[in-house]
Amino acid sequence: MAESMVSGSVITPEVRAWLMAELRYPVMATIRSDGFPSLSVVWFDVDPDRDDVIVLNTKAGRVKHRHLQRDPRLSLCFEDGYDYVTLEGRAVLDDDPVRGLQVIQDLARRYDDPPDRFEGQHRITIEMRIERVIQHD
Repeated sequence: MAESMVSGSVITPEVRAWLMAELRYPVMATIRSDGFPSLSVVWFDVDPDRDDVIVLNTKAGRVKHRHLQRDPRLSLCFEDGYDYVTLEGRAVLDDDPVRGLQVIQDLARRYDDPPDRFEGQHRITIEMRIERVIQHD
């Protein structure tokens, strides 16, 4: 097994294909106020037009939302047994409730979950701007 940093801050076509080959549930790490990491499993999508952006979503006021408001650094780890890809970057938060609802409903369809269950929720769109890609295979 080798660990390598994929050059640059974009998802290569090979990494994109691996991320999208099957439905994956990455673990997202944010930074708590005491400096310790906070981990949660999240839904994601790769921005179709930008190779340096991952799209995520959360309910307004949740722990990950509060952490990212204070410190935008985050990482995502996608695993497949001993193979994994880690993305590191910074979050840009979009508080637009119309876009937030659309994004979570799109993610729900992608993950085969009823999109209407999110109606009436204030959702925050998280655009992760990738700064580093680490691949282990």
